Amino acid sequence: MELNDFLKIGEVSEVQGKTIKAGVYSDKNTEYLNYNGTILKNVGIGSFVLIRKGFNNIIGKVDGEYIKESTSNEREYATMGNSINRIISISILGGWARDKFIHGLTELPLIGNFVYILEESAVSKIFSFNSPTERVRIGKIIGHDDYPFEIGTQEIVCSHVGIFGNTGSGKSNTLAKLYSEIINKYSIYESFKRNSKFLVLDFNGEYGNVFSNADKYILSTKHSYGYDIDPITGELLRYPIQFEEILNPDYWAIILEATEKTQKPFLKRTIKLFQRIYEKREVFSIDKLCELILRTQAKYPELKYTMGDIFEAFGLGEDFDKFEDTFHYNGQTRQFYTGTGTYGIDANTIKQNIFPTSTLTPDDVYNLPSFKMFEFALKYKYWEEISRNYVTKEHIAPLLARADNRCEELEKVFIVVDEKTYKERLKSQSNVEVISLLNLNIAMKKIIPMIICKTKYAEKKEAKKTLLNSTLHFIVDEAHNILSDMSTRESEEWKDYRLESFEEIIKEGRKFGVFLTIASQRPSDISDTIISQLHNYFIHRLVNEEDLRKMYRTVAFADKASNEMIPILPAGGCLVSGLATNFPVLVQIDMLAEENRPKSENVDIQKAWIKAPTRRKVR
Repeated sequence: MELNDFLKIGEVSEVQGKTIKAGVYSDKNTEYLNYNGTILKNVGIGSFVLIRKGFNNIIGKVDGEYIKESTSNEREYATMGNSINRIISISILGGWARDKFIHGLTELPLIGNFVYILEESAVSKIFSFNSPTERVRIGKIIGHDDYPFEIGTQEIVCSHVGIFGNTGSGKSNTLAKLYSEIINKYSIYESFKRNSKFLVLDFNGEYGNVFSNADKYILSTKHSYGYDIDPITGELLRYPIQFEEILNPDYWAIILEATEKTQKPFLKRTIKLFQRIYEKREVFSIDKLCELILRTQAKYPELKYTMGDIFEAFGLGEDFDKFEDTFHYNGQTRQFYTGTGTYGIDANTIKQNIFPTSTLTPDDVYNLPSFKMFEFALKYKYWEEISRNYVTKEHIAPLLARADNRCEELEKVFIVVDEKTYKERLKSQSNVEVISLLNLNIAMKKIIPMIICKTKYAEKKEAKKTLLNSTLHFIVDEAHNILSDMSTRESEEWKDYRLESFEEIIKEGRKFGVFLTIASQRPSDISDTIISQLHNYFIHRLVNEEDLRKMYRTVAFADKASNEMIPILPAGGCLVSGLATNFPVLVQIDMLAEENRPKSENVDIQKAWIKAPTRRKVR
């Protein structure tokens, strides 16, 4: 890089750690310089400068300036004279060697070292970030509009990423732009489709149009569609999971928010019964159910109303309702008797009086949908263990109360398939999945993402030996919904379990090729562990003091000058900082084409409120 006196703009006057102050010559205080017919933008805040120290070249960035007032009795540095009264503050970024920028502090200048403005060719090399891999353009650098912002795919894809900003700041467009550019660039390669998986967890239903070749899932607890694929749109309505997953006690502990010491052991015993039923090794008949009625009602007659659920699954609910009218319980003799006073009621008597026309067979149980079958096993096991005093009603009843709704909701959201079918579906699927959670209720919005992420993470860990170069990417929009450590709607035990699940991914996932991208408008709600483990940050406008403090405290890559820009960034502008860049840089993210943008824009009230009056036809 050629240096001459024309490019020299001043001298170092003070060195305080990596913060340098330099005086600017009075004849270099113009806004632009004409250098060999090329117009150069002169030194100012945000400019890059080179400081020559012997044979070493030090690169810095101007982050402040002020006027230093001289007095007659002040001793000034001999070479500066009275021609210097403008002082600039410079932060050291790195060095310059072999015609390229090298990030990192290795040298500090001395007082009196000359400061030079950089030519455009040198500035462009600083912004190239020396990435050895392919790069994608996602915007342009604020204050240097001639330079596109390109980011290395290796540095961004193989990292944990955080995208933060208030609503309307442009974070949804940033997330969509970043990953649509990467996916579009590499989608022409079959190995990319085979060795990568992108799962977008979309809480607000915004990203359905962003990725053209994605599989789109519209999950809902509000509707029961009765089919797995929308016949009109082709959207997928239930997410596939392997049967083996619902044999996992941790899976049900998540769904039913089971306590560790009492409810989880009961779940494990229930799962064993469920597996026996599924494999047709447990035979059920109306006689067996009548025996359960007799045993349970003799000890807990107040539970007869809850027992109706188990018969409802087989269309026998109305028959069971006759129980109260037909039989009565004597607390002293601890026996049932009929209206005619007959005692010594047995299971066969119950069957003849309550279910005289029942044709219930074992196949009726075996043919239940998977989650209905589990609910049946759960309640049967509960009544069985209650009758034998294995469990107490107070400990297990809350678990059943949660199961009442959640098993039905899971049947709407998931389709359970065997291992062979699951693997066949994986082969035919796109490597990009957009999973809309918009129509899930509040409880399921926390549970479903965790089930999907834990399941996929476990599969990836298991496949590490055979899929060494494959990657799995979780992309979570509105991540505070599932990563918040401020929630008061759940128990501390459940909250800890939820956070630990994602903290494991962000701390250990890199070893297995699993990476997490989160976007949120409330970073202060998200666990410190998760925020601090991110490798790259895209920080849009934030104005809340708690959010700003969180960024200042946990984002190690940003300097004070960059942080102070965060509250005043324009829409679409963000501070990019982390391992993918040599230093914090302000970027204006390019907008996606209108048809591919996330559905997160404000309503256009000009179109909605103001319409041209309809002209009446003149007859």
